[in-house]
Amino acid sequence: MNGNGTIISAQPTSHFLARCKPCVRPVRAEVPNPPCPECGQMLRGERLFAVTRDESCDASCMGAVGPSCSCSCGGANHGKSFGAQSTREETERAVTAYRARVAREEEKRAKKEAATRTRAQRAFEAWSAAEPGRAELLAYLAEGSHDNDFVADMAREVAQLRPLTVRQEAAVGRCMEYARRRAQAQQRRAEEAATAAPVPTGKALEIEGEIVHARYDDADFGSAGRYKMLVRGEAGWRVWSTVPAALLRALGDGPARSFQGKRVRFTADVEVSPKDATYGFAKRPRKAAVA
Repeated sequence: MNGNGTIISAQPTSHFLARCKPCVRPVRAEVPNPPCPECGQMLRGERLFAVTRDESCDASCMGAVGPSCSCSCGGANHGKSFGAQSTREETERAVTAYRARVAREEEKRAKKEAATRTRAQRAFEAWSAAEPGRAELLAYLAEGSHDNDFVADMAREVAQLRPLTVRQEAAVGRCMEYARRRAQAQQRRAEEAATAAPVPTGKALEIEGEIVHARYDDADFGSAGRYKMLVRGEAGWRVWSTVPAALLRALGDGPARSFQGKRVRFTADVEVSPKDATYGFAKRPRKAAVA
């Protein structure tokens, strides 16, 4: 049954063909959702269409599993080996042949997938070794969870043996460098906090130190925005304060990050943080100047 003859007629039949994947077994029935004879699972069948051609019916029609019959039987024999009207011996032979065919197809598909993966692996290894810096980049991507969605996407790409584009690689490199600097800063802050002395507290204290962080806070409705700074003293303690107007003029009219690294001196009332004895909040900063 080659399906190349002239079509005589085409019409739906009252039969349905279904396949049980767990049992690797076709089923022919007169209901659209027949049960599997082996496991009892309800299957989803396809209506058999009789596309009658001017060619004779042969054994391949009895063991067919597709929903279209294209020989002279008009669907009467199509998949009949898997139906209730077939003898047990006929059904067993047909099921055995079908399973053998499926096994061959799966083996062929597995070999093709293995060959495709081998080619991808070789291409990926060649790409990985082409630049000396890629080993570090791949190690960074393989670290595990990333809080950056882009980096996580790139990690999945290389996990699937897909080389990165030039732009993707450059972007991952920037993220990697940022993560390295951030880790170093966190370690430095942890070391400084471990050796820092308690912040001095009281009224009208003279504070002197280095601005290690500064930012501009946008105004609330009806008020002006303010520059704020974190000052670290020689003993390691830190004080958070508004930047007084006199100090702001001395530091110059620039972005907040330009204040970092400058040494300043001012007087303020300082209260210790309830969560950290080395951290304080300055109120009413005044008499400020660049040290």
